[in-house]
Amino acid sequence: MAEDHELADVQRAHWQNTYTVDPAMYGDRPSAPAVHAAEVCRAAGAGDVLELGAGHGREYFAREGFTVRATGFSATGLGQLRAAARSQGVAERVTTAVHDVREPLPLPDASVDAVFAHMLLCMALSTKEIHFAVGDLPRRLWRVTQTLRRH
Repeated sequence: MAEDHELADVQRAHWQNTYTVDPAMYGDRPSAPAVHAAEVCRAAGAGDVLELGAGHGREYFAREGFTVRATGFSATGLGQLRAAARSQGVAERVTTAVHDVREPLPLPDASVDAVFAHMLLCMALSTKEIHFAVGDLPRRLWRVTQTLRRH
């Protein structure tokens, strides 16, 4: 357990430093996976998107009209995300929370329509941690839950 906390502390320090030193590291254009995911979410009728590991974000989902709950490991990155959302006029559609995916999501069941995570599962997470993070999602998803109940 102590090793897990040490690794998390090292990772958190890394991302805090990364976003401090290079706030535009990933640019301001949406990734191809985000563009595709927005199309899929829109087609499914989703309105609320939970973005896991949002980093400094690019506010693409908010600009596309979705309400976004952005979580990330770095308070610095999320601060940059909020500032960008304000400057792009979408701040009312974006909320942020520092969150480690190795912990349960602080959201009620059936509280979001869709989840997006780009590159998060490529981070230094064990297989067990990835299974936990992904396994915690279905009960949070309203749209998926409703669709499964109908079929």
